[in-house]
This record gives sequence, C-alpha cells and structure tokens, in this order.
Amino acid sequence: MIGHLASSLELIHPGTLRVLGRAEATLLGLSRFYTGLPCKAGHFAERFASNGQCTRCNAAKARSREHLRGLRDPSHRMFRNTLRRTGMALRGRASPAKALGCNHPELRDYIAARFRPGMTWEKYRQWEVDHVTPLSAARTLGELVELCHHKNLQPLWRRENLVKGGAKSS
Repeated sequence: MIGHLASSLELIHPGTLRVLGRAEATLLGLSRFYTGLPCKAGHFAERFASNGQCTRCNAAKARSREHLRGLRDPSHRMFRNTLRRTGMALRGRASPAKALGCNHPELRDYIAARFRPGMTWEKYRQWEVDHVTPLSAARTLGELVELCHHKNLQPLWRRENLVKGGAKSS
C-alpha cells in the first residue's frame, strides 16, 4: 500500500521521493534518502544517510525503548506525563519543556522532596502530580506559562486530587 502511495506521490509531486543510494545522499549532504525498496520489516520509507536504518523502524524502536524506560522508572513516566500534559495545556503556543523549567532529574527531586507520608515512586499512579494553582486560573498565555512551571506542582494522593478538583491548594 505504501509502495503505491510512494509512486502516486511521485506522479503528483515529481521529484518528491527521488530514489537515491546512501552514498549519493551523503555526497549531497542529505540526512535521509529513499531507496524505493522495502526494509527488512517491509516498510517503504526513507532511511537515514548516517546508518542506512529505516526511519519507521527507528521510530518504532524509540517508542519501545521509551515505553520500557517508563515501566522501569516511574519518575521518568511522571516526567513524560507532565511534559505531555503541559503541551496539551499550551496547545503549541509555547514550549512545554521551557514552561516546565526543569529537566527530568530536577523534577524528580522536586516532587520527591514534597512526598507525603507513604508516597514512593513505586506507588506512582496512586498519587498524581497536581497544580497548586490550577491552570484554569490563567487569563493570558503568559500566566498559563507561569502556572505550568514545576514550582507550581505538588504530589497529591489521587483521592485528594479528585476532591480538590480545580480549586487552589492552601
């Protein structure tokens, strides 16, 4: 199916998926190239000029590594969830990573320092990351970015967070 898509795109946009070899792509200074042939997994996709790997296989392996890291390291899963939720709130108007204002180890340590009795990383999902001042209190993009900052986050037991709802924590 993708092979048919590739040839259809070639007809609609001549030159879009030009068939190249890895050596030619490297000489042209391209980071990717298209062979017109399937990879070992059967993908008709571009390949990286640096290593010849299929871009779709590479993306699948990256997703798998990320999933496994999340299973092994709950603090990493919390960081990725927090970044994802920040991105959803900002809707492309600002960088989630910049708005959060910290990296994974900094957020992990910040949240861990605020654990309530009984909270551990192994119990993540029984507790949640909550905004002290709800994002709904923001009236401008600038205020929203400020409220996305990690200093406005706290760990709360899931039940407490449900009861709190959108109210500001005291």
